[in-house]
Amino acid sequence: MANFLIDINLPPRLCDWLIQRSHQASHLSDLGGLRMKDTQVWQRAAAQRQVIVSKDADFYEWSLIHGQPPQVLLIALGNCSNNDLFHRLDTSWAKLDAQLSGGARLVVLHAHRLEIHV
Repeated sequence: MANFLIDINLPPRLCDWLIQRSHQASHLSDLGGLRMKDTQVWQRAAAQRQVIVSKDADFYEWSLIHGQPPQVLLIALGNCSNNDLFHRLDTSWAKLDAQLSGGARLVVLHAHRLEIHV
């Protein structure tokens, strides 16, 4: 069971989606994180061993430079509807979850592939 920290640029209902899959999840909007800087999000996630879920490429770069913790799940689908986002997560979740559970420091969900960094 992983503990996810959902960035402000993703829908809060992603928390419920993850909880239904037996994970813990919190959204920055519920934690007073509307004004939190990316560095603060990174530090919080590292301290609490959370997986950052974001569309923000800064976390991609930081993960490559600094490693983990925290782990990062980057959603690189571009502008898409929430329905498209959840459909793509549904179809990819088994592989995403396995990679994160296996210790991958960075997993990127692209429209037609996964990018994995161990």
